[in-house]
Amino acid sequence: MTLSLQGIQERKNLSAPLLPKEDPVISSLSQKLGKNVDDIGHRIHEALVKNTTSWVLYNMASFYWRIKNEPYHVVECAMRALHFSSRHNKDIALLNMANVMHRAHFSADAAILVHAALDVSPGLDVSTDSLVSHYTLGNIYAMLGEYNHSVLCYDRVLESRPFFYEADKRKKAVLCQQKLEQKLEAQHRSLQRTLNELKEYQKQHDHYLRQQEVLEKHKLIQEEQILRNIIHETQMAKEAQLGNHQICQISSRKHNLHCPWDLPVRYHRGDIFENVELVLFGDDTSSAQMTSVNLELQANQSILLQRPPVSRSAIKVWGSDASLYHQETDHLWPKKEDCAKRFPTVPPPEELPTYYLPPGQPGLSVSPAVLKQMDTDPELHTPDCTSVPEKRKNETLQRLLMEVEGRLDLQQLQPDRHAQQALQTLINDLSISEEELKLSLYHTLAQPSGPVWSVLNEAALYWRAIGNCTQAIACLRRALNVAPASHQHIPLVNLANVLLHHGLYMEASKLLIQARTLDPSEPVTLLSLGNAYLSLKNLSGALQVFRAALDLKRRCPECRDSLQMIRCLQLYPLLYNATSSVCS
Repeated sequence: MTLSLQGIQERKNLSAPLLPKEDPVISSLSQKLGKNVDDIGHRIHEALVKNTTSWVLYNMASFYWRIKNEPYHVVECAMRALHFSSRHNKDIALLNMANVMHRAHFSADAAILVHAALDVSPGLDVSTDSLVSHYTLGNIYAMLGEYNHSVLCYDRVLESRPFFYEADKRKKAVLCQQKLEQKLEAQHRSLQRTLNELKEYQKQHDHYLRQQEVLEKHKLIQEEQILRNIIHETQMAKEAQLGNHQICQISSRKHNLHCPWDLPVRYHRGDIFENVELVLFGDDTSSAQMTSVNLELQANQSILLQRPPVSRSAIKVWGSDASLYHQETDHLWPKKEDCAKRFPTVPPPEELPTYYLPPGQPGLSVSPAVLKQMDTDPELHTPDCTSVPEKRKNETLQRLLMEVEGRLDLQQLQPDRHAQQALQTLINDLSISEEELKLSLYHTLAQPSGPVWSVLNEAALYWRAIGNCTQAIACLRRALNVAPASHQHIPLVNLANVLLHHGLYMEASKLLIQARTLDPSEPVTLLSLGNAYLSLKNLSGALQVFRAALDLKRRCPECRDSLQMIRCLQLYPLLYNATSSVCS
């Protein structure tokens, strides 16, 4: 494993800053070995000549080269110490190499080495090396920007050594740095929103100027046409006074008008001339075709009258009866005054509902053996999704989840009341208590017998109701990796609703768009995506998604509570500063 790391492969090119005089590595070599560092190095060399398989001497040699600031020799000696060490002593060499990698700016390699050291160390309670490993790992994660993981490492150290001043000081520094970066990110997002608003304002201003130019041109054209009409009417009046006029005859069929000379024809559109289509001059040598606008209008009206009215109930959706919402289904529902009272503004993100999409097949079942164990086992277990092996399929999604976990507050519980309602429904359907549900989930995950992805979704619902987003995400990540292709949209939708509850609206919308691609006929997916757009102030996008949701025929009992808000947004957009809307 160590030879495959980039820092190990490039050990000849490693460089690191000099160790400070107070570094514990300098004091680790006993003064009894020599008067100075060079003397100590000479003693270690002589000992290695006599015993070439001593892992202790190779570790001491690596400490000597660390003091001399020779990373290449440190790695060489540490690798030999690792080779000759017993399993329980390998953590010293691994930790030594990790420190060199970290100081040489190969912190990712250093983290891997420290984790390997922790795997072979006996534990915090019995090993000082394990304590140092956790402390070192906390420093490495802080350098990598993984602040939540860094704090967890420092907490492990402080649990065993409450008065470890350096660990407590660095933990506080990491938390301070994390808050600072979060504030800077929030400020950057605010500035980006302001910039986008300015760009949108500039775009609207340019559009307004273009419209003004078009209006001015249209106004000039209209004025020019009016002037031409005045000149024409004046000229015709002069010609009539001079005798420059003619008498035209209408044909028996009243479709043709015969005039003797090729002069302007001036007549009024009365009843007698209503059906004139052709004007003939002289000996029919020239003609002009006339079109009656009234005839076209009547034809269009007749077409419209022939179209049958389309009957469609706007509130009979998702397999529900319209009578659930209003007794008189032929009237408009809801009314504008009801919307103004119930939803005077677009609900803020924290008031929008979250959803739980249940698996399409039963996952959890309560066996008599589990209930019997509850009577014999006094300890009440909670669902542990980490007992299910994690098989990564989508690296892009994994990176997104790692970024999301880094932004979430892992310490504070945020219970989801909508998830609590869904959990209570599950408990009622199974006819068990909450304690029986927890124990059943725990044992089913420990010894899965059916579709484990379905049980993982139900375990995630339990953690959502409790408010532990870390455990919920761990369950849903594994559910996504083991779910069949036809059901992968289910953990995606539930995972997105976890992010919506914790304020990560953009990341949630990305997951929901992917879930919609997998199954475009699921109403819960579209309602969740609409709520994400509302939280992002994208009202037009939310309305478009809600309209698509209303067109679906699949049953969705959990969707009904949102129907009135959706109808208010669609029917009365001006209440919510929306420019237009097309109602379903």
